Amino acid sequence: MRYSHAVRGFVATGLLTTGLAAGLLSAPGTALAAQPQGEGSAYGLTASGPVSVPPVPAVSSTTETVRKSLLSERSTDLVKASALDVSASPDRAKSSVADAVVPAAKLRADAVTAKCQGGEGAAHLADAVIAGKRLDASPAPNTTIPVNVEGLGRAALTLNKQERMADGRLAVTAMELELPLPGKAANVRIASATCGQQPGGPGGPGEQPSDAPAPTPVEHDLPVTG
Repeated sequence: MRYSHAVRGFVATGLLTTGLAAGLLSAPGTALAAQPQGEGSAYGLTASGPVSVPPVPAVSSTTETVRKSLLSERSTDLVKASALDVSASPDRAKSSVADAVVPAAKLRADAVTAKCQGGEGAAHLADAVIAGKRLDASPAPNTTIPVNVEGLGRAALTLNKQERMADGRLAVTAMELELPLPGKAANVRIASATCGQQPGGPGGPGEQPSDAPAPTPVEHDLPVTG
């Protein structure tokens, strides 16, 4: 009889323990709850102003790696490029653009690449030139180059632009050109990649995001004539 009581007591205790464990696993807000995922995104180029080009090609992902490519982008004379390839996964993103040209600013590059991984970014330029001046292949974050465009006014080129977004993610744009055009200024971005945590994760709205690196100005203006 005592043995039977002991067995029943052991079973009851086991059921109680199992129930408590199940409650902890299912309870919202516990340490075992699902953690926020990262999100990566990328696009080849985009333009706004008198002539607009939506981000093309564009991808984003919170799970597996996704890729997209575009043979060429020549829908406008403002900016042209070929072999646009982008990819993104939760913690990394990459954008590569070949034969990028902005005729009005005499800007061209054989290849432009932006990368973001683990919340850190970099840009690389191959044979990039503006106004006859060769640009650094691996520019420091937020390198700014003022350019005087004859007949249009003052333009500004930013290389390896890095912006910390409100949700803590980092956006890296290899080239951003602000170009004054009659009636309305144009903005051209070539090769952009974003990675990091979604809202609620480390670096999200609950934490104060750190500033992106300060701009690195180039001392002399570059005249663009003809």
